[in-house]
Amino acid sequence: MSLNTRQRADLFMLLITLIWSGTFVIIKNALDEVPPFLYTGLRFALASLIGYALWFRSMHGITKKEVYQGSVLGLFFGLGFLSQTWGLQHTTVANSSFITGSMAIFTPIAAFLIDKRTVSKFQVLGIFIVLTGLAFFSQHGLDEWQFNVGDAATLFCAVMWGMYITYTDKFMRDAENIAISSARLTLMQFIISCVFAFIGSMLMEGPVSNMPSLIQVAFNSTDFWIAFLYTAILASIVATYIQTRYQHETTPVKAALMFSTEPVTATLLAVIVGMESLSIEKLFIGAVVIIGVLIAQAEDFIPSLKKTNQAS
Repeated sequence: MSLNTRQRADLFMLLITLIWSGTFVIIKNALDEVPPFLYTGLRFALASLIGYALWFRSMHGITKKEVYQGSVLGLFFGLGFLSQTWGLQHTTVANSSFITGSMAIFTPIAAFLIDKRTVSKFQVLGIFIVLTGLAFFSQHGLDEWQFNVGDAATLFCAVMWGMYITYTDKFMRDAENIAISSARLTLMQFIISCVFAFIGSMLMEGPVSNMPSLIQVAFNSTDFWIAFLYTAILASIVATYIQTRYQHETTPVKAALMFSTEPVTATLLAVIVGMESLSIEKLFIGAVVIIGVLIAQAEDFIPSLKKTNQAS
């Protein structure tokens, strides 16, 4: 069975989600060895170098419009990663993954404000089911919830990524050459995020004179190297290029819903590699989250639903 453009894009968004699913725990471990802004700066410095080696021919002839678009994406991309990484140092992996999933709420709001895109009834229902399922999956009860500064930073991250997803869709729909623009905008995002991160490190993580010793400590850590290489290559070069190139073929809301399932896919990956066991309860709740994502895509699989929704 051949896939249409939107189904292919949805599969790519799922691949990105699987790649990102491995980042929460390994970054959390790496932050024991290196401050969050410095870590993020090093990550995107390596991603920028690799990206330039891969795409330097595409960078020739970059337009002012693409520089502007790459800067806008880099702003939201960088602020999102910086706030999430900093927040992860002050909150739990479960809290971070759950709050990051709230981008499913902020994305349709951003899409409406920026691009006047409406949300279908099935997407609204899917958002509600996914977020409710994530709350139970992450074992958050109202009596247990203690919102701290790390959670606030992660919530800011979710807002930034709602904006980022929306602008990625808007810019890439207008691109004349998708492959070349994807490479240019992706590399711009890495460079801007790297600059933001190093500025943040210099302002908030001690004097510049301490940076060489902090980097030396980091490079002597196995946990840092695992996170450094995984996030720079897979979670940055591979995932960001794929998202920039293919996300516009689906909708911002569906992309955000796919990304918001990270806690579920992260747990499934941990089960597959033998790091965790999965209870019947979590298996059921995880299935509910996936059903929510499928409901949001119901109109793609059953076109008559779209006509019914429009008529109503």
